[in-house]
Amino acid sequence: MGYTAKVLMKDVVCVSPEATVTKAAEVMKKSNIGSVFVGDAAEPLGIFTERDIARRVVAEKLDPRKTAVSKVMTKKLVTVESSESLEKVFECLGKGEFRHLPITEGGKVVGIVSLTDLSRVLKEMYQDEKFLETFVGGAAAGAEGPAPH
Repeated sequence: MGYTAKVLMKDVVCVSPEATVTKAAEVMKKSNIGSVFVGDAAEPLGIFTERDIARRVVAEKLDPRKTAVSKVMTKKLVTVESSESLEKVFECLGKGEFRHLPITEGGKVVGIVSLTDLSRVLKEMYQDEKFLETFVGGAAAGAEGPAPH
């Protein structure tokens, strides 16, 4: 069996629906994350992201100190079960117009995966591949001896 969505998921961070955009942004900054769930962690009402701040608050000239996240959050959540393959995670993020993917178990949110998480994995895979290419390629060339003239 291959890797599943569970290997990438991060903990869930939540704010109340009444929290202001400013409060949600402070929570995201403190936790070094780009999104928070709104409401209950297991069954959130929605997700609030950095993109929501830009498009639904700043671009609409709303006051972040007075605007509740529940008014500007993304309500429709696209999710993936934790047992799904990483291929399914890539597929959902590739098809969707979002950067954060909630991970569920039995319909309850248990974690989240972001494009940033995936980029870190791809970077590690690339570095491992380059290392192997150098090590195996160099060992193979050395084993054959010098090229004939």
